[in-house]
Amino acid sequence: MKIFYDGQCPLCAKEMTSLKRHDSDNNIHFIDVHSSTFEQDHPSINKQRALQILHGLDNDNKLLLGLDVTYCAWQTVNKHKWLILLRKQPIKWFADKAYLFFAKHRMKISGLLMPNQCDKSGCKLK
Repeated sequence: MKIFYDGQCPLCAKEMTSLKRHDSDNNIHFIDVHSSTFEQDHPSINKQRALQILHGLDNDNKLLLGLDVTYCAWQTVNKHKWLILLRKQPIKWFADKAYLFFAKHRMKISGLLMPNQCDKSGCKLK
């Protein structure tokens, strides 16, 4: 699968690093939407939309969004099986709303949870 993520978001980058650590078979391709060749290499993925909600492509090239990407990725590395609960109704509805709130405010949330990586000018990855 492919994951298109915000590499400038410390929490997002931290989760991708964790996924990479567990992806011993290299089944996931991690693509930072801020890479200089992103739009050229992935014309079917709208960068602005990908910055609003996590995008992914499964092995059948089906577009996944938000928590569906997260669930599929962790299933790919055979971890966090409990995430299936977030894809079942009625929890799915609430989880998706919470995810969209997180995605919209991810930099502020990163600043609160990772203050040593964020300041008034923004968040920096170390």
